[in-house]
Amino acid sequence: MILISIKEQKLLLIQDNYKVAEYPISTSKFGIGNKMESNMTPLGNHIVKEKIGDHVPHNSIYKDGKFIDEKATINNKEALSTDLITTRILKLDGLENGINKGGEIDSFNRGIWIHGTPAEENIGTPASHGCIRMKNDDVILLFNSVEVGTSVNIEMKIMAQIQEKQNNSYNRGHSFRLKDRRKKGVMDSALWKLGNTERRKKSERRK
Repeated sequence: MILISIKEQKLLLIQDNYKVAEYPISTSKFGIGNKMESNMTPLGNHIVKEKIGDHVPHNSIYKDGKFIDEKATINNKEALSTDLITTRILKLDGLENGINKGGEIDSFNRGIWIHGTPAEENIGTPASHGCIRMKNDDVILLFNSVEVGTSVNIEMKIMAQIQEKQNNSYNRGHSFRLKDRRKKGVMDSALWKLGNTERRKKSERRK
């Protein structure tokens, strides 16, 4: 499961109810929204629909989602002023009719992706044209850690308190277990709901 925080410009990777990775990101500089050609980042539940770029060289450039055998220079003037897509792509598909799926608000048709960028200097601040940008090393790690069908939840905010509790837990040498924190009243309701969905899917697959 991938959790994306617009306010905090962070992406969390959750596996078996543990936070296993955290990455800085860049969402849209135009804000949040779901309309075609708005260049805004949509909210809500998505899945990874397609993975593109396995074994493509680091910093390689894509046009229209296709590798063109060219490499970008990181953080040069051109990289900071354009919307180049590099290294790896995770195409997202919305799951919520009327919010991010169907008609003029369809995330997949809008081309909402998680991808690498040569504008790494801008990571951590809203700077994209709607997609979720990542540093090139980070997007490779994420790409290798998720499968097609992985849940992706884009929210305004992932509670800072959750972040603090997780970090404190890691500092003590213990993994942070989401369900334990929920019992103590710390868990964000949206995060817990998504976790339940993941567990339900796994249970159905086992049947």
